[in-house]
Amino acid sequence: MNFQKLFLLCLLFVLQTLNLFSQRNLPQSEIPNPDPMKQMESFILDEGLEINLFASDPMMAKPIGMNWDDQGRLWVVSSRLYPHIKPGQRSDDQVIVLEDKNGDGVADKSSVFAENLLIPTGIMPGDGGVYVANSTEILFMEDLDGDLKEDKRTVVLSGFGTEDTHHIIHSFKGAPDGMMYFNQSIYIHSHVETPHGVRRLMAGGIWHYRPETGKLEVFSRGFVNSWGHIFDRYGQSFATDGAYGEGINYVFPGSVFFTAYNAKRILRGLNPGQPKQCGLEIINSSHFPDSWQGNLITNDFRGHRVNRFIISDSGSGFVSRQAKDLIRTNHKSFRPIDVKIGPDGALYIADWYNPIIQHGEVDFRDPRRDHVHGRIWRVTHKDRQLSKFPKLINAQTASVVEHLRSPDGVTRHFAKRQLRQRPRSEVVSELKRFVGRDDLDAEDKLEILWAHQAINHVNEDLLKGLLNSKDHRIRSAAVRVVYHWKDELNAPLSLVSGAINDDHPRVRLEAISTLRNIGTAQAFNLIMDAFDREIDSNIDFALWLAARELKSVWLPLLEEGKLKIKGRHKALQFILKASEEPEALKLLASSLSSTDLKGAGFRELSSLYADLGDSKDIDLLYASAFVEGREKEDRNHVFNELIRVFKDRSIQPTQKREQELLKLVRSGNEAGAMLSGTWKIEGVKAILIKWLNDDEKSILAVTALGEIGDVSSLKTLIKIIDDNETNVETKAHAITAIARSNLLQSAAYASELMSEAKTPKPVKTILEFFLTRKDGPNFLADAISGKKMNANVAGEAVRMTIASGGETKKLIQELSKAGSLQTVQAGLSDSEMRELMNLVKSEGSPQRGEDIYRRSQLLCQSCHAIAGAGGAIGPDLVSLGSSAPIDYIVDSLLEPAKKIKEGYHTTVVTTKQGEVITGGLVRDSDSELVLRMVDGSFKNIKTSVIEKKEISPVSLMPPGLTASLRKDEFIDLISFLSALGKEGEYKVPSGRQVRRWRVLPKDSRTSGLIKTKGIQFTLNGKNNLPWKPVYSYVDGGLPLAEMGINNGFNNRLSIAKFEIEVSVAGKIGIRLKNPKGLQLLTGGEMIEAKKNSSFTFSQGRQEIYVIVDTDVRESNLFIEIVDVDGSPGAAELVTGF
Repeated sequence: MNFQKLFLLCLLFVLQTLNLFSQRNLPQSEIPNPDPMKQMESFILDEGLEINLFASDPMMAKPIGMNWDDQGRLWVVSSRLYPHIKPGQRSDDQVIVLEDKNGDGVADKSSVFAENLLIPTGIMPGDGGVYVANSTEILFMEDLDGDLKEDKRTVVLSGFGTEDTHHIIHSFKGAPDGMMYFNQSIYIHSHVETPHGVRRLMAGGIWHYRPETGKLEVFSRGFVNSWGHIFDRYGQSFATDGAYGEGINYVFPGSVFFTAYNAKRILRGLNPGQPKQCGLEIINSSHFPDSWQGNLITNDFRGHRVNRFIISDSGSGFVSRQAKDLIRTNHKSFRPIDVKIGPDGALYIADWYNPIIQHGEVDFRDPRRDHVHGRIWRVTHKDRQLSKFPKLINAQTASVVEHLRSPDGVTRHFAKRQLRQRPRSEVVSELKRFVGRDDLDAEDKLEILWAHQAINHVNEDLLKGLLNSKDHRIRSAAVRVVYHWKDELNAPLSLVSGAINDDHPRVRLEAISTLRNIGTAQAFNLIMDAFDREIDSNIDFALWLAARELKSVWLPLLEEGKLKIKGRHKALQFILKASEEPEALKLLASSLSSTDLKGAGFRELSSLYADLGDSKDIDLLYASAFVEGREKEDRNHVFNELIRVFKDRSIQPTQKREQELLKLVRSGNEAGAMLSGTWKIEGVKAILIKWLNDDEKSILAVTALGEIGDVSSLKTLIKIIDDNETNVETKAHAITAIARSNLLQSAAYASELMSEAKTPKPVKTILEFFLTRKDGPNFLADAISGKKMNANVAGEAVRMTIASGGETKKLIQELSKAGSLQTVQAGLSDSEMRELMNLVKSEGSPQRGEDIYRRSQLLCQSCHAIAGAGGAIGPDLVSLGSSAPIDYIVDSLLEPAKKIKEGYHTTVVTTKQGEVITGGLVRDSDSELVLRMVDGSFKNIKTSVIEKKEISPVSLMPPGLTASLRKDEFIDLISFLSALGKEGEYKVPSGRQVRRWRVLPKDSRTSGLIKTKGIQFTLNGKNNLPWKPVYSYVDGGLPLAEMGINNGFNNRLSIAKFEIEVSVAGKIGIRLKNPKGLQLLTGGEMIEAKKNSSFTFSQGRQEIYVIVDTDVRESNLFIEIVDVDGSPGAAELVTGF
């Protein structure tokens, strides 16, 4: 590089930097020094690693994605336009090729291969050119004269959605099978014309594409914004999500994840509560230690970290454990977004370099957005030799094939890519010669099989041999090949008939997916064999998917008596339920009328009848409640389902069997009473009136009378409201009961009660009803107008009303007037914001701020999680401080609706019955919509009952939550939030610390049970104890003060519990930081706590109780679950609200 060129580039760099700092007169501390050497000084590396700068601006800028070619050159797509093109601006984004000519680990040549692109987001060299994702299309670019400049551009696929620039197709990945895989994200809807027909993917998912045939298919569906996908040594897939926090995800054909369009079921990630991660690579490089091989590397781009995860087998899938970070820093602009192993075996990291990363929730034109910088970092191991990358281009085909045995995954990958470009007959001949050698192991032969796939040539003999390998990983990979070769093989069913009964569950999982893909009647009969073996969550999902997709195949078999169901009653119920086919219900009628099926199985079946059945089926469902020997809980479930059927679909039995039902009600059956009220059975009124004098049944009684709604029932309700002896909570329910018949009259009564209320509880009851009724908020606002309310009660009412997300402006105004509430503080001016930011840095205390965050009246933990513990209505805050500037955090508290984070908008559903339901959208399918409610529960709404669905411009986070804080408290809260995720004590430590707890507050009934029956009886799960959710501090500690002291045993016991989800039965370790004063109880077994204990757990959700002797213990509670050496047991903590 000559001196003059170097001088001009440096001058350009300085001018760009000065321009960046001068924008809006922002303090320099808000925009880090962009000198790469200064940035590198801030890096904290894992032991044994070192880092150097491979390439930086102005050699290239804003790298979005990268991939190597078979000549050891790094191809990068770069976009200075992101996040959007401005009016009149030229689309001049680029493809850049970086070369390290002298092999010193630093790029010394940069070539602009292509220009005039619009936010390119994916790139993969190969097949004599390079594939590039360019907005709605995939381009294939060719250099015809060897000058490393694009000469020919061909659109190979088009029709991909472009609704959101950071969700468009991206993350191009060459696979062992020779295909190209790539991702798209949640807000994209693609309709792509191919030679094989139109292929569609609505919302997120992963595609695979074979260029030589033009065949494009969907591999997996879901994710919010998945920017990472990788294959392990045996072809198994893993993915990360840059906008959803479950860490590493195990992906297999047909798998479905969070936000998938029209999904009825989804799979979960392997690391719930993890930060969001971008990019993914697997260590398959001789340059790194043996203990690292197979580890996954990904980027916590919000937290300025590069993470490492250790993956190991668990049933049909895997478990993932986070190891020590490769890189961590507090440099605000370090944004690692892509990661690749290079031809030298080193790890290369694309650094987007930007102090601003948010997309939709941050102003596109925020002057702090960086459009000029970017880096590629290179990480090596100090004590190990670099890998040697062979010259493949002009090598003999025999030499290229030999490289399929390389210990380095990069070399094996490019050997297969190179073979794709050579004459097929020559490659087939060489592979045939090579596979006959005596020194090949199963892994070598798998590479040869994949080489056949890469050139699209079937080798059935080689495939058969690998299907019988001793290694389950090889057998699984071979079954996946059958999945893709099903149309080319002579008898694909015979090849996988043994796999469906394989001893290893992953082989069976692959077999189910392959048989589903084959899709014949014989294939489904083979799938039925899987029900005879252990079924874990992945296999359960795969069986469910097969039953749904192939119902047109197996239903006729079932009707003809040709389906293999003998002795498989549970399997039959499973596939019938999965199919959601009304015609299938008649085949289950005998099960419904028998008491042999009980508990969860019966309740699932009765719900299926309620969901799908016609009037005759509902008759059978109702009759099942009266079968002699029917358990009470099962009968009540039937009654509740019949209520739902009547309200959703206006269907009721032809014979109501009133006398039998009333007999049950007289004996105290509350579910029967509500059903009688819903069906307006006259005879139940006398029973309900008697129940009005029973404190435990009075609320149910007034609710049921409201359902009847005739003149006499309404008079009874009014009498209750007017009676001064009636307790206020019963009055509130009586008022809402009247509202079912006369909303206007009910509003008048409601306003009187609200003006007299001294506590929020009865007002909450009223609001919960009125806010969920069309016109309810306006009627109530009119009734409240001119009245006075207790200020605290009015404040709680305002917060609840705003959080409802509906059209409530008028009601909020009247509640504020009634309570003489101050107007919520609006946004700050620029000068006020700068002053506040300075105070946060100079005077704010994150330690005090964390305690403020935990105050129940602020509702922070009800809506937000930290590392998965807490509500899910709002975003997880685990890395908020490292991803969001302070001013945006302040704005989000003062004006929540100003910028709503993608995926957290409020959905408002109005039903045909006039009910208004508000929550966060979880899934939206053709048959039902699922909302996450403010309390963390899920609400399933049948699409048949929906009148209107809309996205509210109002945030579920109400403004004014922080209005009660003093200025110094507000500053402390911001200080805490802005510290989350940064290096230090407010970065969540790795490991599986218990963060979500349930504790027992002081309660006389619980105390009495403990005193008379003992702890083990009290905590047996059947006593309906008043558990309260609490959450650990960021450091993982649960303060004793928040556990509550139960007055059993001389007021000295505190009791908490946590839950784990056991995916594979076996021993699970429990590690205590300090066991003093603790006992553990699980499965009815009490064990004295030690620093390291282990329990044997069966598969499924398990509870562990912690009993604390507060006379002995003073310190916070820290518990971590760990793996036990030699045990197959695998478990994850249950997170969420």
